[in-house]
Amino acid sequence: MKQKLVSMAFVTLILSLASCAATTEPAVRAYLHEQQAYAEIRQGQLEKAEQDLKQALRDNPTEPTILNNMAYIEFKEGDYKKAVGYLEQARVLKTDDNDEPYILNEARILIANHQYHRALALLSLIEPRRTWPKGYRTILAKALIHNGQNARAMAVLLEKHPETATPGNPLPQ
Repeated sequence: MKQKLVSMAFVTLILSLASCAATTEPAVRAYLHEQQAYAEIRQGQLEKAEQDLKQALRDNPTEPTILNNMAYIEFKEGDYKKAVGYLEQARVLKTDDNDEPYILNEARILIANHQYHRALALLSLIEPRRTWPKGYRTILAKALIHNGQNARAMAVLLEKHPETATPGNPLPQ
């Protein structure tokens, strides 16, 4: 109950900030719309979230996180091609060297859509890196198995390869 009240207070805050958004800079408006969309996604209101994310994209069309969230909604709505397109855009527009979240999300969508060869080709961008992101080993093994490479999948699962920590989820020492 307490969490629901906190969530409702957060949504109210976002809505009040969004009403002020018309007078702010485009990047700020985009951020506010994106935060409102997060709240709507958590509540299962994908149509509302999609509208807010589209508004965020109008205000800031080069923000990879907005594109990543649009991909999530398109995936949930069953439009795999659009979802992959958003993730491809996000990878091109990223402002740092960290393309791994977008690659992993795109590979998940490709695997869910039975496009195992494409997923494996995409995952091969990460494989030679010194560290692997958390969850990469499992996704790679799944793509390998579906491409008939069971022995290599087993080797990947058993191999000791350093993983990178994800924000809020440090790796054990």
